[in-house]
Amino acid sequence: MSSFRSLRLLAPLLALPLSLPSLFGQDSTARARPSAEVTAQIKTQLAGEPEAIRNWYAGRNHAPAWDGVSLSALAKFIANLDRHGLNPELFNLSRWQQTWQGLPPTAAEEAKLDIATTHLALYTIQSLAYGFVDPASVHEKWKPIPRTVSPVALLDEALKQGPGEFARWLEGASAPPDPRYRDLVATLARYREIARLGGWKPLPSPPRNVGPGEPYSDVSLLRARLRAEGDLPESARKIRSKVLDPETAEALKSFQFRHGITPDAVLGPATMTELNQPVSHRLKTLIINLDRLRWMPRAYEQSEHLEVNIAEGALRIFTGGRSVDTVRVIVGVKGKHQTPVFHGDMQYLIFRPYWNVPLSIAKNEIVPLALDDPGYVPRENYEIVPYFGAPKAEVLPVTRENLQKVASGQLNIRQGTGSGNALGLVKFIFPNENSVYLHDTPDHSLFKATDRDFSHGCVRVSEPALLASFVLRQNEGWNIQSIQAAMQDSSRPDHKVDLAKPIPVYLVYWTSTIMDDGRVRFDQDIYGHDGEMFAKFGLEAAAVARPQ
Repeated sequence: MSSFRSLRLLAPLLALPLSLPSLFGQDSTARARPSAEVTAQIKTQLAGEPEAIRNWYAGRNHAPAWDGVSLSALAKFIANLDRHGLNPELFNLSRWQQTWQGLPPTAAEEAKLDIATTHLALYTIQSLAYGFVDPASVHEKWKPIPRTVSPVALLDEALKQGPGEFARWLEGASAPPDPRYRDLVATLARYREIARLGGWKPLPSPPRNVGPGEPYSDVSLLRARLRAEGDLPESARKIRSKVLDPETAEALKSFQFRHGITPDAVLGPATMTELNQPVSHRLKTLIINLDRLRWMPRAYEQSEHLEVNIAEGALRIFTGGRSVDTVRVIVGVKGKHQTPVFHGDMQYLIFRPYWNVPLSIAKNEIVPLALDDPGYVPRENYEIVPYFGAPKAEVLPVTRENLQKVASGQLNIRQGTGSGNALGLVKFIFPNENSVYLHDTPDHSLFKATDRDFSHGCVRVSEPALLASFVLRQNEGWNIQSIQAAMQDSSRPDHKVDLAKPIPVYLVYWTSTIMDDGRVRFDQDIYGHDGEMFAKFGLEAAAVARPQ
């Protein structure tokens, strides 16, 4: 198996200068030099190459891999990457095509270019299969995902297909098989067609919020805008009304939901901003989120897993390689307590957990309140303890001295179990250096909000019993009734249950994705991660910010 990071070593000489002698022309029979000379040079030059390259050429007895016909097939494959949002010039295709013309003057230079072209082929395959951008380069907590199929294996098999099938087979075999990926590729094509036809016209903002049944002078233009993205059917009749009619209002609700806005059919500042985002920005967003989707494991690698889309505020449960449930979540506050992008394996859960308060929260939030209000600690069910996990007998009195020791880190503070606990009645642990986990919450009213960035970094789950029933389904004796009973059983605080099988958890950041009903969704870049991705793709980050 190979990881993204190890494959990154196979990156080609993308800055290959045009002055470098070319490999050979389109006629593969025009090679004037005996291939044995090139073979010997390839064997010599492989000494400093990555093991994957050395082994691949060894399997070919160090024979050259590329002639005019196979180069034409490779160029076609790279050109086809454009429909996946991978501009061929990200790989300097035009310069490589110029370099491939003619015949190098020496066997050594021909060998050098043959190896370099193999680098290029592997890099482009890797980019389509597992992402053009290394996720760790934009999210430092992301660890490489072991892959069961490497770009080397895909290239080897593609060459066996023959030049006529090389590009078609390699594109199909390398691209993620996730239906969401396929639909997002189709969405990119649809939005490119919208852009080709001129995009959509800007909508004038009303002087005040406009709701259903209220006058708006540009209803016909609004309907055209909603029709462009499919929120209003193409078959919808044209109207001359100057009032926000029921049909337009329903289409507007669809648009709002797809853009993370409360679906109230009101033309307010946030809705007008999203309506007037240029199609060029939507295209850029689709391109970078296609790459983010390429970072994910294949269904045959991890058919069962959990995905938390931070930007959307949603958790999806996957089994059999498809989403079976989606629930709302609350993530970290933008600009203060951002939930990191990373992944891990859920290993256990705890019913009726204690909340072991982190030092930063204890020092900056709890201790100041407790010093001002002597009744605060007992009222909120907090306990001062010498260490987390201490039995009840070791709980210390709430004194000013002990509170100051909590603030300095000499003592700890925790919140007792129960319905008022900040973690609710169950938490789900996938051990990680970020101290982030999924958990219930005592305040479920916050899940009604459209923007749900309220936490200190952990992820609050709106339906904890549903999630528990999924992760415990392979544990004997657990069902929804026993789970609900454990959540209410005050006689067993901090009740730990190990999972029969660890479950992968991915905390991802997708500002565009395909929802369970097949529609495309665009969410706010709440943490500002899109800008770095735009830069990696050479795209300008020029979008209108939504009013807060």
